[in-house]
Amino acid sequence: MSGAWTLTAVGDLMFHGAVGERSRAAADWLWALRPLGEVLLQGDVLFGNFETPITKARRAEPGAPDRYYSPVGTGQALAEYGFDVVNLAHNHIYDFGAEGVEITRAELQAAGLPAIGIGCDADEAATPVVVSSPAGPVAFLGYATAHNAVRPANQYVACFPAVERVVADVRRIRPEVTAVVVSCHTGAQFNPYPAPETRALARAVLAAGASVFLGHHPHVPQGCERIGTGLAAYSLGDFVAPAPQEMRRRTFFLRVRLAGSEVLAHEAVPCFITEEYRTTLPGEPLRSEIAAHLAALDATLTDGRSDELHFATASQRFASQYLSSWWQELRRGGPRVLWRKLRNLRPYHFQLIRQSLARRLGWSRRH
Repeated sequence: MSGAWTLTAVGDLMFHGAVGERSRAAADWLWALRPLGEVLLQGDVLFGNFETPITKARRAEPGAPDRYYSPVGTGQALAEYGFDVVNLAHNHIYDFGAEGVEITRAELQAAGLPAIGIGCDADEAATPVVVSSPAGPVAFLGYATAHNAVRPANQYVACFPAVERVVADVRRIRPEVTAVVVSCHTGAQFNPYPAPETRALARAVLAAGASVFLGHHPHVPQGCERIGTGLAAYSLGDFVAPAPQEMRRRTFFLRVRLAGSEVLAHEAVPCFITEEYRTTLPGEPLRSEIAAHLAALDATLTDGRSDELHFATASQRFASQYLSSWWQELRRGGPRVLWRKLRNLRPYHFQLIRQSLARRLGWSRRH
């Protein structure tokens, strides 16, 4: 088909912890991906969310909630494997401060692997990366909602995905390329249903001319939704990670077939992260179980249940996921950290708090 091309997208690539240790022991930074063979290379453009900085330093950024990193050499290995573009707009990019960002960018640049989503200011962070496809040039844009990624005090920042900003960026680059792909790091962790604000953003950017919206941050798969001639994949989940929970280990990669900018078809290919943290194509019956789960997530988007299920799931985890993390950061960083959290609340968070309290009060009255 003239102008036809295939985008392959994977979720979180996290070579930290046990994955990095086992890769080092095997003298192979792609050890975790080897069981897949070349299945990811059957398309034309390969994207991944590279969710750690690369660093050899051990000086974490003061006050960083986490301290995740990938060893030096992993960026080069991803380039040699065949990745065409990776995203750096995420909540771990500043775990090791400016030094970690600089080492990451330098290694990727030396390897010839383009990266989106990080810069000295928001405009640089939102600068598109353009890669080649059989149908012509394809632009990638990357954004993140995480405060530690967009904090103005940082020397390097990501761009916050305000709808007006992302729509303007898409419209600016669209006439120059065949297609636009928007990557966004947002949503509630471990929630299999996308936040309504994420769905609203996806609809807006697809209406503005983007072909594909790729989400990540929840660490679990969320559904895929056809919108007009485009596609929204709200969370690609983990793909390479020391994932202890079964819900994170049942994952997928996305294969999208396009004619120019129009999405013709898409396939969520079931994958499984083993107990050794290697990503595989599972056999039966596991493959069918994962496929059925992914199809069920898609169905909640088409039948209108997704938003309600999102808040039901999020409110159940409100105390354990949100309040406990606030308490930990308050103990670690003092009242200033708590004020920072409060200052960065969005309408979505207030809606979550309201529904969580209503759920708990309703439960208390029944009991």
